[in-house]
Amino acid sequence: MYRNILDGSVEDSFQAFLVEEAEFTKNEEYPILEHRMVPTIPPKRIMPFEKAINYRGDLSDAYVCFFSPDPTFERVRRNPRRYISFFRRCAGVIGFDFSIHTDMPLVKQKSQMNDNLSLTYFYGNNGCPIIPNVRWGIDETADEYLSAIPKHSLVAIGTHGFAKRNWQKAEWHCFLEKLIDSREPLGIVVYGNPNESIFGTFKSKCNFFFYEPWISQRRRKGESPNVD
Repeated sequence: MYRNILDGSVEDSFQAFLVEEAEFTKNEEYPILEHRMVPTIPPKRIMPFEKAINYRGDLSDAYVCFFSPDPTFERVRRNPRRYISFFRRCAGVIGFDFSIHTDMPLVKQKSQMNDNLSLTYFYGNNGCPIIPNVRWGIDETADEYLSAIPKHSLVAIGTHGFAKRNWQKAEWHCFLEKLIDSREPLGIVVYGNPNESIFGTFKSKCNFFFYEPWISQRRRKGESPNVD
């Protein structure tokens, strides 16, 4: 795929190199994340990218996540090769999380889904352990998107800001049911505020690993959330 670009005869203006060697889903051609890229042991700790990139300590036991406003990690999308060595110093990468909202134009939802999967694939294929971050758009996009996620592996989800209202909780229930039935994950890494009314129903079907948000850790320790 993308033969003319990858052999250098055409300029790679849309980062085809991200998915070099990938297999693709049937219709939308999302890159398929490989089971070999995903570890079987959940993270010891998780740190958001905007904190990790400025952190001067040891990151070898920390997974970097992107559950934060898109502009804070847009630079990785613009220049992904630049960050390979950084992510290799970390324990791994929680897959990318560029925003996907159901009121976006459908083509934009699919574009964001593709960018999240492509960047995650790129780092996984370059020696960085990855845990796929699962997020799709409207219901009609779910099945093909999920076919790009390996079965029986760890996956990750972020709950911050998405489960405050009753209708959001109902949507999360449907989301988890679809994810678990489709991918039968080894476990689900949850970064955000756990809500028993959402996850309690599924604890007999799947292992959950909950991680406190970084901002909550700062507040609990009496530190400013903005201190690096």
